[in-house]
Amino acid sequence: MEKNEQPRVEVNVTYLTIDQSSGAPIVVMKEKEGASKRMLLIWIGESEAGAIQMSLENLVLPRPMTHDLFKTVIETLDGEVTSICVHNVEEQTFYAQVNLQANGEAFDIDARPSDAIALALRCDAPIYVAEKVIENHGFPESELERAQKREPKDLLQNLDDDTLKQFTV
Repeated sequence: MEKNEQPRVEVNVTYLTIDQSSGAPIVVMKEKEGASKRMLLIWIGESEAGAIQMSLENLVLPRPMTHDLFKTVIETLDGEVTSICVHNVEEQTFYAQVNLQANGEAFDIDARPSDAIALALRCDAPIYVAEKVIENHGFPESELERAQKREPKDLLQNLDDDTLKQFTV
């Protein structure tokens, strides 16, 4: 388990979307198991969104991008990305770590969530969110479904104010 042995839940990257008010990309993740299927939104940079989208679509460029380079370096050194975890939020900033195994040792490397997610997707490593993070900053999938039924054109705009105010850019 990652930093401080805190409980965590496995998530999938469901899709990327754009914040209509700021134009910023958002990665949308959903809990893999559980009755409520909680979701978590993280605002990310454009280049990281591109890297994540490329992985989701299984696109390979003729030359390696940064996350491809990291994957190759880790594998060349006989290492493995075992998982990543979004483990904390401070002042509306999410924190993550990449969990590596190399030479019989485990390493927890601090990373931005977007970089960690892009690397995990390339390495087929599980993506986790600390329970406290998804509990405090996530929302049930049913809330998104209600927003989609009202107006599928702009999902984020239709989330209730209590849910959305957690995610200001």
